[in-house]
Amino acid sequence: MVIKRFLFLIIVSFFCVSHIYAQSDDFCNAVNTIIRDAPNKFRNVRGKTIDANINATLWACNIKVPGIVGDRFVAAMGLFYEGAFFQSKTTEGLKEAYEKSKNVLSACLMAQGYTLSVSDNFYPGLSSYKKLVFMLEDKDDSASLKPTGPPPHVNMEVTYSKEAGKYTIVMFIFEH
Repeated sequence: MVIKRFLFLIIVSFFCVSHIYAQSDDFCNAVNTIIRDAPNKFRNVRGKTIDANINATLWACNIKVPGIVGDRFVAAMGLFYEGAFFQSKTTEGLKEAYEKSKNVLSACLMAQGYTLSVSDNFYPGLSSYKKLVFMLEDKDDSASLKPTGPPPHVNMEVTYSKEAGKYTIVMFIFEH
């Protein structure tokens, strides 16, 4: 009886560990799909127009990124993907969610050659939550006849909206 319980526990543990890796892989695959479509102005992953006005145009996202609670594409002073990892009216749980999001994003991007730069957060009271910028080195491909811009880059930061009264951990994927 004890052996059966022990074997059951081992099987369940193995399933949980493999499931965690699968979620991480699914996250990375979704992020990479968006990044790969950035030079194409996100045309293949952008959905229907949500809103269009003088200041910005917003589109739905056709890719579900695991761990993201809300997302959209935005054209306002540039084109980018915006996805929220966590949102709350209080700072409770913010540190844990920030560290988890930072680790998942770092594991995905740094394994592909992205470098991480860290800068201060300018929102009052959020100085312990640094802004993360993941960049790829710009490749000088002089053999290419087609001019290319700088490679896409990814940011993660914690924001606070006075109007909504919410703290949000946001990932941005910029066209370049």
